[in-house]
Amino acid sequence: MEKRFLRRENFARLRTLTSEAKSSHSATIVKHLAGDPAFLKARTVFSYAAMRSEPDLDALRSSFPEKIWGLSRVADDGASLHFHEVAPGQELATSEYGFPEPDPDNSPILSNPDLILVPGVGFDPQSMNRLGRGKGHYDRYLAPLMKSGMPPALVGVCFSIQLVSLAPESHDVPMTKLVTENGFL
Repeated sequence: MEKRFLRRENFARLRTLTSEAKSSHSATIVKHLAGDPAFLKARTVFSYAAMRSEPDLDALRSSFPEKIWGLSRVADDGASLHFHEVAPGQELATSEYGFPEPDPDNSPILSNPDLILVPGVGFDPQSMNRLGRGKGHYDRYLAPLMKSGMPPALVGVCFSIQLVSLAPESHDVPMTKLVTENGFL
């Protein structure tokens, strides 16, 4: 029940951000990421196509075309998450829910990322845990990946108004670090 309340509260906070503020904060987040040693070292980066409530990282992809970029897409079964290779500037499809995602017919599935830029409804700066949208897609994807021999770095990406206190749960996968418009945590 607490997570539902926190989701509603954070979505209400996000609605208070103007388009200009979201755009400005997104640009600042991109600058922070572009100077991060872990990002610069990463060859394969998994990310997301931003929904209206999420920081937009398109400029980061455009600025680093030499990297292999994978964008998230919920599979047709509705239960699993995949990352599809997308070239900077490649046109995205529109999901059945109206948000941008890779076209699975034109974008192969990738594996073995060096770094994953993870969106969320909220993040806890103490535990580094993530509050997702409630479907568990990222939790199910990240858990086995983090038990592999070479787990990727996980960077939670959000606006500073999305930072919350979360009670840890057994299935939570903590982020390596968080980034907001104010910098890294």
